Amino acid sequence: MSVAGRTRLVHLSDLHFGATDPAMHAPLAAAVRDLSPDLIVVSGDLTQRARAVQFAQARVFLHSLGAPVLAVPGNHDMPLHRPLTRLLCPFRAWDRGWSPEREPAWQNDRVIVVGMNTADPFAWRRGVIRRGQLNRLGTRLASAGNRIKVVVMHHPLEHLPGEDQPLMRGASQALATLPGLGAQVVLSGHLHVSHIAPFATAPGLLSLQAGTALSHRRRSEANAFNVLDLVPGGITAQIWRADAKGHFGPAAPGQDFALG
Repeated sequence: MSVAGRTRLVHLSDLHFGATDPAMHAPLAAAVRDLSPDLIVVSGDLTQRARAVQFAQARVFLHSLGAPVLAVPGNHDMPLHRPLTRLLCPFRAWDRGWSPEREPAWQNDRVIVVGMNTADPFAWRRGVIRRGQLNRLGTRLASAGNRIKVVVMHHPLEHLPGEDQPLMRGASQALATLPGLGAQVVLSGHLHVSHIAPFATAPGLLSLQAGTALSHRRRSEANAFNVLDLVPGGITAQIWRADAKGHFGPAAPGQDFALG
């Protein structure tokens, strides 16, 4: 149930239909429905291998959760083993299986959420964010007024210590640019690790990185997702994680952040 003055987002990532843990489907669906979000945000990798049947599975699951869904592509949502298809029409399966919109937006009278497509057909795993995308984002955010401004992308703009994957191309430029465009919160995934904190190199900008919600390809944590409660001037962010019995619940108390 919506609460007056509050917008609730559930932030899922890296579902990887085609490589999910079937035991997690029902618990995740139950947890999301109980949270009654205003919007479900998926920061990429709906599928494991960008196949039509995997997109169909993702579509059925996400549309069963009882809330609008905003999703952006991840690198797994492009073909890996069909390089010619990936280079010539990298998002054909996404367009047909999910939506022809790759940088969608959603808003109410308090919040705007804008997606950015960082999947790069020329560097399948690494990702890229380009100047033209930042320009388009600036135009969209400029008309958002006093709404809280949330940006969604698959690849993180900053890595935690010890991460050995290369940072996506254009990340430093984006971090230097986003605060000036009015962005206040960035949601991402890709690494299957949960993290909530201001960016080290852009402390006025809040980073929420989500773990994998459904995949059996876990890293250092159980399946997880994020919950964001946004009110004028602030946000409460919380990681929800599966326990040993496979039930999702808060991993720790919510963290409160002021948004300038």
